[in-house]
Amino acid sequence: MSAVFAVGGGDEDTGLLDADCPDVYYTSAYGTATASVDSGRWQIAHEHDRLLVPYVLRHANETDLDAATPYGYAGVHVDPGCTSADLARFWKRLVDHWRQTHTVAIFLRFSPLDPASVDAVRTLGQVDLVRRQDTITVPVSEGPERVWDAMEGRSRTAIRKAHSRGLTAAVRPTCPGDLSTGSPFRRLYESTMIRLDSQPWYLFPDRYYRQLAVGLDKALSIAEVRDADGAVVAAALVLRHRDRAHYHLAGSDPSASRLGANNLLLWTILTWASENGCRTVHLGGGVRPDDGLFRFKRSFGGSRTPFWTGSMVVDPDRYAALVTARARQLGTSADELVATNFFPAYRATGH
Repeated sequence: MSAVFAVGGGDEDTGLLDADCPDVYYTSAYGTATASVDSGRWQIAHEHDRLLVPYVLRHANETDLDAATPYGYAGVHVDPGCTSADLARFWKRLVDHWRQTHTVAIFLRFSPLDPASVDAVRTLGQVDLVRRQDTITVPVSEGPERVWDAMEGRSRTAIRKAHSRGLTAAVRPTCPGDLSTGSPFRRLYESTMIRLDSQPWYLFPDRYYRQLAVGLDKALSIAEVRDADGAVVAAALVLRHRDRAHYHLAGSDPSASRLGANNLLLWTILTWASENGCRTVHLGGGVRPDDGLFRFKRSFGGSRTPFWTGSMVVDPDRYAALVTARARQLGTSADELVATNFFPAYRATGH
């Protein structure tokens, strides 16, 4: 098959099937759901399934745009069969496209499960790569017993405690009521985000959940822990793509957490994945490097997987003008705004 450069998204035919994508975060189903949160437009630049860059376009002002990887882990995928010349040729055409469409800056979140693509992008010398906090990946292909043995003793103890207190858990396909306003999952997830003082964008609107459910269909599952009375006390969404599963959004009742509900939740997801043909479960990271959430996930026997982000200014003059305008609006200087290390700097809120 000859290499055909294409950019599409939204209602356009991209020429790329979701089934051909290397992971769920590259699919139109996931991308369009994420784009709806920012009132953006999902796009994917690709040469068939060999080179892929999914992103969400947003307006920086009336004429300028910027782009970012859909929330999650996609960035750039470079097939192992691609040469550095293939990537350089593709990247030049993509940058030309961004310039023609007044796309000023690009922010990329790379997949921790695809380190070779990070290395390939590094050879371009055009993307500023930064290593962020690690994430946790748990191998599950050798069966639940091997997963159990690899876990830390405190996790096994917490799971036994949960069972002794009458907690039960299961993973099943989602149904519309699972993601509606006020559902057990939404209530637990949103109250957890508020309790953790998370950023407002972690509270997703109804349209996000509707599009996620419709787009992913059977690839979207829900894991639930119930107490002895049958009430849901912990829940998580799980994204499935081929032989990998991603722990997506989760929440729990604090009192149930003390009974081991969160440990039982993760153990149930790992067991389900192992018994349903997955090789890997990606748990993500913490809020901050090596914090309590990260150590909790690490206790399930997984390995650290480096997470990289990348940034690129496509139009330096327009970028500088946007930063200056934003600094003026905030009553600060452009240099101070850049010093926040937020990218793009003109979207920073200041110190």
